[in-house]
Amino acid sequence: MPVSELGDSNKDCGSRRFMREILGFYLPLAATSVLMMVTHSVVSAAMARTLYPTVALAAYSASHSVAKVIESPCYAMQRICLTFTQGKKSFRKVKNVTLMILGILVLVQSLATWTTLSKTIFVNLLGVSDEIYRGVIESMQIFVFWPVFSTIRSIYQTPIVMHRKTHYTTLNMLVRVVAMFVAASILPRVLPTGPVGAAILMMGLGVEAVLTFIVSKKAIPPLLDEGPDEPSLGYRGMFAFAVPLVFASIIQTLGGPMITGALSRTGNPATALAAYQVAMSYSLIFNAPTMNIYHVVVIFGNSRERLSQLKLFSVILGIFLTACLALTNIPTVGNWIFGGLIGAPQDIIPEAIRTLTYFSWLPLVASLAEFYGGVLLMQRHAFWVTLAKFLDVFTVFVLSMLLVSLFPRLGGSVGAIVMVSGRAVEALVCYLALSRVSGREILDKDN
Repeated sequence: MPVSELGDSNKDCGSRRFMREILGFYLPLAATSVLMMVTHSVVSAAMARTLYPTVALAAYSASHSVAKVIESPCYAMQRICLTFTQGKKSFRKVKNVTLMILGILVLVQSLATWTTLSKTIFVNLLGVSDEIYRGVIESMQIFVFWPVFSTIRSIYQTPIVMHRKTHYTTLNMLVRVVAMFVAASILPRVLPTGPVGAAILMMGLGVEAVLTFIVSKKAIPPLLDEGPDEPSLGYRGMFAFAVPLVFASIIQTLGGPMITGALSRTGNPATALAAYQVAMSYSLIFNAPTMNIYHVVVIFGNSRERLSQLKLFSVILGIFLTACLALTNIPTVGNWIFGGLIGAPQDIIPEAIRTLTYFSWLPLVASLAEFYGGVLLMQRHAFWVTLAKFLDVFTVFVLSMLLVSLFPRLGGSVGAIVMVSGRAVEALVCYLALSRVSGREILDKDN
């Protein structure tokens, strides 16, 4: 065999081996994200069995929307921890930074729960009735634990991911789902008028956080000390990186209320909102795996060749998930899923299927946004990622107002179009920023 052919053969074998390595690392993380989406249905089903299900669902929805904004920086903590952890010393530093951020989040959550600020937010701004407001406060008191449990999970998942033991994250999530199913079968009878939804969610997340801590301490080898040549970053540098990401996480959660406001001004707002909610919840199951692309980039993306392979992996993943989701646009399949499995009202099923036509593109654009944004974060260019997410939300705001004014009969499809467009803008901005500020620096690596 000629030397050139032998070299090509070895390269192909290396590529296949690398892809198998990625899949072994990535698939447990993807399964974890999909399972997490399933838990939302568990919570909704439990609240539907309470004494006053409409009040319970309304109170949970209102409190969850506010608590989610406060908790959203914890999503950034996962990336902060992975970006800066090189060994034992850097892990200790980044843990201290995340705990400082947690203190601020708990303070804000407490103010929004136990002071007059709660009435300002829920009654004056959101227009919650007195009957629902009581349930909102009960839920908010339980949601105080949300940033605490999320932070513990974010911190102690880091050694698990660094050691590529991602199957533990899936096992932890499976236990969480089982715990939530058990709680969902008991709490509606024990607390027929209480904050069942918040209690089930926090119980499940608390179980997962405790298991993550135990696994990190008992089943994962300790992180090694940094080498003498390892670059060290102080607290100021970490905060300079973390603050833009925290704001980016908060900004991104504001897109949801904007879309809700736009759909409320369509030709048939009730149908539009219901169809959008059903289609979005279903599409998130297919979009969830894209959330873990950053983990793959950080662990495996240390050379030009590997980044090229990771980009190919991200594109193939996005195309595959988009194709799977697009199959639901076939009326027969859509009617079976939305009418049979989900049990949506018959009058919104056609609208939900139309809405899903546009949602089908979400996994592909999200995969690209996560890849390019992940490479930027790996090189600690948090400013550009924050700008990209801001322009994502800005696109959602402008385009939703424009579409509702020009095409009010689009209904729930408006929400899907603007959400996909926002993520596409985010992907484009990250791509342009990567080409401009760090592309050569990253791609010239030869590790």
